[in-house]
Amino acid sequence: MQRFGDGLDGVRQALAFLSLASALGYFGVMQRPVSALRTAVKSAALGALVPLPLLGFGGEAAPRVALGLLAGALLLSSVGDYYLALPDGRRNFVRGLGAFLGAHLCYLLVMLPHTTFPQALQIAGMLALLALAAGMLAWLWPVLGSLRVPVGIYLGVICLMALAALSVPVPLLGVGALLFTFSDAVIAVDKFRVAVPWRGPIIWSAYYAGQVLLVSSLLGLLG
Repeated sequence: MQRFGDGLDGVRQALAFLSLASALGYFGVMQRPVSALRTAVKSAALGALVPLPLLGFGGEAAPRVALGLLAGALLLSSVGDYYLALPDGRRNFVRGLGAFLGAHLCYLLVMLPHTTFPQALQIAGMLALLALAAGMLAWLWPVLGSLRVPVGIYLGVICLMALAALSVPVPLLGVGALLFTFSDAVIAVDKFRVAVPWRGPIIWSAYYAGQVLLVSSLLGLLG
């Protein structure tokens, strides 16, 4: 549980500041050639938040498994950022895809116990998401080649994560999941179909904002 006032608020603030500073700093280096600095700054944006859920382990009633999974989602996201920051290539892309697949599964496991039967607006959002995902996969399928299976699996899992988020009665959680999904969609379009103008800032803004909303919403839910 995130027991604010437990003497760890300063640590939480420092981690949040480091994460935000790294996220903002990445805007300044994302267009530069691949380097250790560029990779480190990108990975640190989510990596700095990994300890945040673990600070809630102290309470007797702390949901340690859920908090551990949340920390795992952040760690795997940071690993995914690391691989996607390396020189473009099939191996690094698949490794990054695998790391983010694990992150989505962690998020999904945290959310599932908190899902409720969706209301009409949530159902509409879910149907729209599924329709867009199916359309995206059909559009990308002819050009995916050997990546059809991993991309198809990844798309299925991220849709499950987003559907679960939309089923939890915390609106910002659903917004975060949709922003994360949007950032991945832009990556896919840019990589496999057509170049997206301003793709770097668009992807990074949606991705980081989505992750922050996911983490903050889930920490509030678990607390």
